[in-house]
Amino acid sequence: MMRSSAWRHLSGPVAIGSMAAAVVTAVLWRGSWGKGLYLYRDFVAVPEPARPDSLLPDTYAALRAWPLDGVMWAMSSVIPTGVQQLLMLLAIPLIAGSGVAAVLRAQGRAAAVVGAVLAAWNPYVAERLLLGQPPTLLAYAVAPWIVVVARSTLAPRARWPLLVIAALPAAVTPWGGLIALGTAVLATLTREDRSWRSVAASGLVGVGWCLPWLVPSVLATGRSSADPDGARAFALADDTGLGTLWSALTGGGVWSSTARLASREDVLSMAASGVLLVAALAGALTLQGRKRWGAVGLLLGPALVTVMLSGPLVEVAAGAQGLPGGALLRAQHRALGLAALAQAVLGGHLLGRMRISGSGGAGVSVSAATAALALTVSAAPDLPGHLTRAYRPVTFPSAWASVVATINSSSDVPTTMVSLPWQPLRLTDWAGDRPFLDPTPRALRPQVLTSSELRVDRDGVTVVVDDHPVVEGQDWSRGELSSHALAAHGVTHVVTWLRTPGAQPKVGSGWRLVDRTDDWVVWDVSGAR
Repeated sequence: MMRSSAWRHLSGPVAIGSMAAAVVTAVLWRGSWGKGLYLYRDFVAVPEPARPDSLLPDTYAALRAWPLDGVMWAMSSVIPTGVQQLLMLLAIPLIAGSGVAAVLRAQGRAAAVVGAVLAAWNPYVAERLLLGQPPTLLAYAVAPWIVVVARSTLAPRARWPLLVIAALPAAVTPWGGLIALGTAVLATLTREDRSWRSVAASGLVGVGWCLPWLVPSVLATGRSSADPDGARAFALADDTGLGTLWSALTGGGVWSSTARLASREDVLSMAASGVLLVAALAGALTLQGRKRWGAVGLLLGPALVTVMLSGPLVEVAAGAQGLPGGALLRAQHRALGLAALAQAVLGGHLLGRMRISGSGGAGVSVSAATAALALTVSAAPDLPGHLTRAYRPVTFPSAWASVVATINSSSDVPTTMVSLPWQPLRLTDWAGDRPFLDPTPRALRPQVLTSSELRVDRDGVTVVVDDHPVVEGQDWSRGELSSHALAAHGVTHVVTWLRTPGAQPKVGSGWRLVDRTDDWVVWDVSGAR
């Protein structure tokens, strides 16, 4: 991570590296273009999102994707939500690749290209995308640019605003805001002219971009706490057959078996991942003094720490769930992002050192770059195919708009609704064979109660995680909604999804039908008895 010189030096290597990242972006997403919205696991949107009631949300449904939902709503009048989702998907490999190219600009064009491709196409990016979490990958993508800005020779009055601009995409999620803050502070610490004031300033600026989610989450802390079982459910797993540590060192180890690349267990893929890791380690060893050990720590440290927290120290991680913000640290695989970026930078750095030392001339450098690119693709050869199957735009049935309009435009606007069946995911014919998080709270003006229970199979045992349980949850999952339970939660209306897994509600006395379509039914239960 070389310190920035004049901005005019960005033109050559950064331009070539950015073009390589653009090619990778086109290859990865070539099968995901189209009109509509993306409904895949946690990555969901609605055609017309409802305006947030407050900038300080205090409910689980609102805080789960805040401030991202607020940003998407604010932009929806100009950019349709489906287009926003597509731009997010395209931005991840493009920004990450170009940022690593900028970090490696002093190492030459070949190093910039290799680093850019390594940053955009790797098992870590693959598994986060297949988990349905593109928003959190924005922090991964902008981290190299934060390093470039934080280490630039620009005057502080110009550097801080650029730092905020670079970090804004990451700050749409709590995890992203924290990663951007930590990256800015660490990058400032590596400056030769660092001072306690500059480091503190980086920290304060970083806290500033975290305030939109930090303030409401702190105010709502007393309402619930994270489920300790989350640490066990979302701990690292072995996705290669060579152990959890090896999986983590090579960027994998995601907890969900459905978010893994099939190629991770192939001999060729494992060998390619191993060679790339060794090359990155060799690149780190070419550095001098503290830089060498800092690079080694960044490359290997996240895997070692997360494996410990997923194994011997899993009870410690579980106990930390009760602390404010503890839930942010339980998805261990998410913490491997900086190590994946370090591998990309150090792999490119090794190639750059070969060029500078003149080892074998241009021919050897080109051959080494070609081999590195081949290894990168070989480490995750099935990534484009998995993304094509997972991310296909869909169109909501026309009845969705009428249901939303019926509820939102009613003179007697409901105060609280329940979305059924009582489970967090939906699976419908019109959206394909991919389950997706219930998007109802994003479209309706009233508060919408949805299930937060997630069942994860780990080593033959089903771990149930529910951060915001409802006492009557088991009854509701069977479709049994008593008038007493509805009144206790202030529920006035029920919206139910048809033709999706789960028990439909058992209509009780006093329920009044408000709207019925082929896919949804809305009930007024304010008179339930």
